[in-house]
Amino acid sequence: MKIFLVISLLLSQFAYSQEKEVEFGKISMEEIEMKSYEKDQEAKAVVLYDKGKSIFFDTENGYDIRFTRHKRIKIFDKTESQYAEISIPFYVDGYGKTETVRSIEAITYNFKDGRLTQKKLDPSSVYEERINEHWHNKKFIFPDVQDGAILEYRYVLETPFHFNLPDWTFQDKIPTIYSEYQVSMIPFYEYVFLVQGISRFDYQNSVVAKQKRTWGSVAEVYGQNVGSGVVFQDYVHSYVLKDVPAFKDESYISSINDYIIKMDFQLAKFYSPSGGTSDIISTWPALNETLLKHKKFGKYLKSCSKTTKKIISEKMNFSGMDNNQKAKEIIEYVKNSFEWNGYYGKYASQSAKDFFAKKSGNSADINLFMIALLNEAGINTEPLILSTRNNGKIHSEYPFDHFTNYVIALVNTDSTFLADGTEEFLSYNELPTRCNNGKGLVVEKEDTPRWISLQNNVLSIEKNTINMTIDTITKDVVAQVSIQYTEYESFATRKKFKNDSIKINEFYADKIGDIIRLKTTGYERKNLPYSMNFETKYETEKLGDNIVIRPFLNLPLSKNKLTQKKRTYPVDFIYPWESQFESTLEVPGDFSLTELPEGYKLENELAEINLDYSFDNNILIVKGNYKFKKSVYVANQYSRIKYYMDQIVKYFNQPVVLEKRN
Repeated sequence: MKIFLVISLLLSQFAYSQEKEVEFGKISMEEIEMKSYEKDQEAKAVVLYDKGKSIFFDTENGYDIRFTRHKRIKIFDKTESQYAEISIPFYVDGYGKTETVRSIEAITYNFKDGRLTQKKLDPSSVYEERINEHWHNKKFIFPDVQDGAILEYRYVLETPFHFNLPDWTFQDKIPTIYSEYQVSMIPFYEYVFLVQGISRFDYQNSVVAKQKRTWGSVAEVYGQNVGSGVVFQDYVHSYVLKDVPAFKDESYISSINDYIIKMDFQLAKFYSPSGGTSDIISTWPALNETLLKHKKFGKYLKSCSKTTKKIISEKMNFSGMDNNQKAKEIIEYVKNSFEWNGYYGKYASQSAKDFFAKKSGNSADINLFMIALLNEAGINTEPLILSTRNNGKIHSEYPFDHFTNYVIALVNTDSTFLADGTEEFLSYNELPTRCNNGKGLVVEKEDTPRWISLQNNVLSIEKNTINMTIDTITKDVVAQVSIQYTEYESFATRKKFKNDSIKINEFYADKIGDIIRLKTTGYERKNLPYSMNFETKYETEKLGDNIVIRPFLNLPLSKNKLTQKKRTYPVDFIYPWESQFESTLEVPGDFSLTELPEGYKLENELAEINLDYSFDNNILIVKGNYKFKKSVYVANQYSRIKYYMDQIVKYFNQPVVLEKRN
């Protein structure tokens, strides 16, 4: 029998350093006295050491994987308390298999009055949190964290899932001095891995372990195995990075998972000790075939038939409708009849019968049922799998199953469109913004994978109209303010406030002043703009007898969230957007306008900015807009986008001064 192991390398590199082994609980004086990290003096914390080990260990049913992590963090500023809060994710498949966190050790070290003190974690303070149907967290908080504290923890996680060897992230939101991942492979499993964010490791090494292991019955005669079992040795692979800079997580990013330095593993082949080889997943078409045979995906679609036939015959009237109108009717029925429980998924979590009875389920329950319903009505509809924004983009080079975590519908009418049944505030042919992430794969029986772009290029607009007068007694502004939202801006605003006047008033009070009256329109009609109309009183700034007013109140962008000098990843707005403003101010007769602020104009293929002032017959009119024409800007356009936002903040918040006449 031929036993071997192949690790597919996507990097070409040379080792030139050594591994570092740190003993748990043994703190050096150098670590204690460390006041800052010399390579990032502004860092308020630093990862001193982070090492993960994965090994295969014997069980009654074969082999499981044991993952051990040992991490040590230095805290320079105790206000950075988020680094003292630890989450350990583990996976539950829903069919009786689960990952298990076997042990957690954690110690806080403080150096006080020349003495090192230790505060150990109380095991009873560790608690469990459910993230979704399949992912849970073990969580704890380090006790007694002071300035200069060292936080150290170690845990062991055991997993029966061979298809996805524990991955490793080398980078954090704080600098990392040393990060290592060591994987001990056995010759029955072949993995591929993808490395993101680097072109080489500081150290990489592969050795054969000295210790011999056995599978099955082994008997030696004259040094030869005559039993039916196998003698083998582990292949130990080590990967090291040193002095890894902090990941600067700014706004307008799809997911940190798309850009942070990490390794992803997936099982490619299984070599049976008793003979024979099994390809696990080698192509996207093979993954599609697996999905179509899966009882919670393809077989689930077929199992919906009885229920969908009943719905079509009893609840639908398609008289006079074309296929597009029928599709709209069905999708709206699903949105109105079933409640999304907030969990993502590409596999159904329950039977079609139970889902229909409960009227509630995860995104796959809803969307797969909707696909079955559309097909039952004679509308050709295919599942499309994707990765949500928080899960990271799909890398199409290799079909890693965990790259996708969501399923939607590709509806083939005269005008093909994508649909999702989970969001009541979206039109039938619009996707939730969580789905606008690169591309998705059509699940079909074809030899060539078919990818569909998920990028949204429809412009979303926020239109602000302000009519102001000056109260002759208080010298404050009395304003009529109208704010209208379209497309995704409309969806986001509906979802955020749910037409709750208290929530709306609380949010806009700082922007437009004390709200006297509020009226909203278009909330129920999601295909139309959503509008808010306010009557407000806004306190002006007084400089002696003069009045200072911002023509757009506090509605424009007031802070540039792009703060880095350079950025190596795109600016992702999700969709193109525009903010429009028109303000009218009636200047009282006993006041004069001292000087009109400077206008601004810019237009190119990336953005458009306009700001214009006019003053006639004591009426000041200010009109402006800023538009970002693309949903995503590549990294080398970052400095331009950052500059445009600086200009918006500068010019759209300029005040005007009304001077008291003598």
